[in-house]
Amino acid sequence: MKQSIIPTLLVFICLQSGALASSQWWESGGGAEWVEEAPAWKEAEVTIPPFPDTEDLLEFQVDNPITRNHTYFLDQKSLSIAEDYVVRYSVVIRTHSGASNVFYDGIRCQTGEYKSYAFGINGHFSQNESAAWHVIKGGEYFRKALLRGIVCNQLTDSPNSVEEVVDGIRYNR
Repeated sequence: MKQSIIPTLLVFICLQSGALASSQWWESGGGAEWVEEAPAWKEAEVTIPPFPDTEDLLEFQVDNPITRNHTYFLDQKSLSIAEDYVVRYSVVIRTHSGASNVFYDGIRCQTGEYKSYAFGINGHFSQNESAAWHVIKGGEYFRKALLRGIVCNQLTDSPNSVEEVVDGIRYNR
């Protein structure tokens, strides 16, 4: 009879100590935290701006060892920051031969991604039908320059205000 009581007693003690430990965990907070998940990111509706005028262009510096003779400009009239925290802007790249490449892009500072919404052709924008988000990589020098301090705050991975971007370019800050 003693042999059958000992295993039952051991099981009872184990169950009680587990219940006691779990009640102490619960009463002490147990380190459990409730974290409410933020809503999924949703891109704002995008309207392509008018083609840039020369008088609205701000020249910015790009460290590009391959195309040192290119000149880079940001169209201050197209510069915007929407509710989705995407910085949208038109950029003009002039080559040393005088040709220009024009883009209407967006940058997500938090993810280091860009999206080309439109391309400049013959003084007008043509919408990019296959626009998609891409990570800014090695050879995208002008986008890296914008991401790393012109349109994005490097410390917080958040967009600078339109005024901060314009003043930063204009006054080389």
